[in-house]
Amino acid sequence: MNRIDQLFKEKKNNILSVYFTAGFPKLNDTSEIIYELEKAGVDQIEIGMPFSDPLADGPVIQQSSQKALENGMSIKRLFEQLAKVRERTKIPLILMGYLNPVLRYGMEDFLKKASEVGIDGVILPDLPLNEYIQSYKQQFLNAGIYNVMLITPQTSADR
Repeated sequence: MNRIDQLFKEKKNNILSVYFTAGFPKLNDTSEIIYELEKAGVDQIEIGMPFSDPLADGPVIQQSSQKALENGMSIKRLFEQLAKVRERTKIPLILMGYLNPVLRYGMEDFLKKASEVGIDGVILPDLPLNEYIQSYKQQFLNAGIYNVMLITPQTSADR
């Protein structure tokens, strides 16, 4: 069972999900931040994959992304940092970022590597729903990783 399903099965209310940018404030802080957040009682963690042009994010995430990139953070390095994280943590981990760097890495390779390091879900807000369904849904299913879709007040009830 996916750890996200397990969390929502065991805990119905007051789920605390915290976001942080990988590679910030220092390049190699990622794993330790995960461990400290879990120790502090966080239920689920969204790990931000820094991007050079994070236009949809506010100034705080823009600044942390810029600093993380200056520190040398990349998707490849993030996967290296996450390689042993499951030895010490059991809570759901979700990667959040932009579609462009994932496509540059290769969607299938990205999902395979994410699965290998124990990622439970991915949030790519700029991945259109139709494109996800037509081109990537099966790859997500094959990897056992959820594509976590975001909604807005303008999202139709049918969707």
